[in-house]
Amino acid sequence: MKTSPQKIFNARARHLASLRSAKRQARTGMSFLYLRAAEDAASRLEDINRQFETAVLVGAIDGRPFIKPHLQQNRHPRTFGHLSSPEELSGTYDVIISIFDLQSDDNIPGTLIRYRQHLAPDGLLLIAFLGGETVTELRHSLYVADQDMLGGATARAYPMVDYSQAAMLLGRTGLALPVVDMDRVTVAYGKLRSLISDLRDLGMTNILTARDTRPLSRKWLTKLTQAYEAHFARDDGKLTATFEIIWMTGWAPHESQQKPLKPGSAKMRLADALKTQEKKV
Repeated sequence: MKTSPQKIFNARARHLASLRSAKRQARTGMSFLYLRAAEDAASRLEDINRQFETAVLVGAIDGRPFIKPHLQQNRHPRTFGHLSSPEELSGTYDVIISIFDLQSDDNIPGTLIRYRQHLAPDGLLLIAFLGGETVTELRHSLYVADQDMLGGATARAYPMVDYSQAAMLLGRTGLALPVVDMDRVTVAYGKLRSLISDLRDLGMTNILTARDTRPLSRKWLTKLTQAYEAHFARDDGKLTATFEIIWMTGWAPHESQQKPLKPGSAKMRLADALKTQEKKV
């Protein structure tokens, strides 16, 4: 009898975290990280010289109001929908955008294939997610606090996909012209609770299946703060936090796209093009 692999993330906890995130942002405003990614997504669309007829944004947060203002009027998709999860996709789209949804996905390869299946020919896939170096400072401090207070580490930090893993995953989708790039942001916080509040705005609370559900004591929280301040405080007392936004871009194959030249078909030697002398090794 075949058994399903254990889920990394608890589906119910993820759903509740998304609901709390939506309520927080309705009350206090959009996370600065999401705004940064949404503006970047709009900039990338603006740089492409074509009109997308149908577009969809996938993710718990509906960031369309923060993408549309950055698009020229003639670049607005004729239809621009929003879906909470990839499972809701139906039909095909000229562009699929996913912002901060993959980092809590149990099956990233399967989700990427699903996106590929719902792209129209020559359709664009544009994905942003938080990568491997995100909040390394907090993860280190969580480990120290658990070791000191509980005698060992517990499941508190998400497993993260790094740059090289993202390139490998994108390469397996069969998309044309795949590109992976990164935007690294360093933020200074006056207090640790401000960082935790920003993570809650993004729905990034502990939703791991193997998480420790015991309430956190004040002593544990004090130890966490002390560990963070000891290792990651600046000279002015502010706390450093790193965020890494990884972007994956690819196109559904189409005959109009550029094709790489066949080996040996170049009409000019590289040394001639660079105006340099070729030396044999």
